[in-house]
Amino acid sequence: MILSSNVFAANPGHANEFTGLMANMVGVMHDHGVQAGIKVSISGTSTTEVFINSMFPNMTAFAEATANMRQSSTWVDAFMALGNSAAAVPVDSFIAEVMPGFDESPSLSEGVIMVNMWRPHPGRLADLKAGMAIAKDMHMAHGASAVRAYQVYGGRYNGCFGYNVSMVDMAAMGSWWDAGREDNEKFFDEAGKDPSAEVQAQIIMDNPAVIGK
Repeated sequence: MILSSNVFAANPGHANEFTGLMANMVGVMHDHGVQAGIKVSISGTSTTEVFINSMFPNMTAFAEATANMRQSSTWVDAFMALGNSAAAVPVDSFIAEVMPGFDESPSLSEGVIMVNMWRPHPGRLADLKAGMAIAKDMHMAHGASAVRAYQVYGGRYNGCFGYNVSMVDMAAMGSWWDAGREDNEKFFDEAGKDPSAEVQAQIIMDNPAVIGK
């Protein structure tokens, strides 16, 4: 399973134009049969970031969809509108491959996502993956709706491994957090004795409040 993400931020004073550009781009992707959605950072970034995410069953599907859109005049128009606008600031782009054991849900998360980006220490990748598998069971038991781990290719987190915990909404995230706090602390106390990776980012994102409304 392949995740593709393009990240933008708004220039101050251009919010109305920016939200329109984001909604238009996702609409064009939907018109071309791409499973795409928008998430907005609410914590963990220096400014509000908008993530246009899309999901594909494999790299072949990603490549075919990308080639199809690039030949479309409506996609080109949407792309050029972004490039010619003073409203949108490109922040990042990457693709990621979801790891085996974390690919049960071939769809975009419907609500809140807690993103953790980890950079493995040399020689410790297998230990990091094993720890993520243990963490998944723990986090699902405390009420997460989905957990995904994935390898990042390109962008600011190139070479990192992401670990996402999804909840249906903010209320569910709060309940999940409080219910699992004790187990989570025990897990990290043990992992911290011989850490296999260093955290690079921790971001909470949710559905947009204004884009597409």
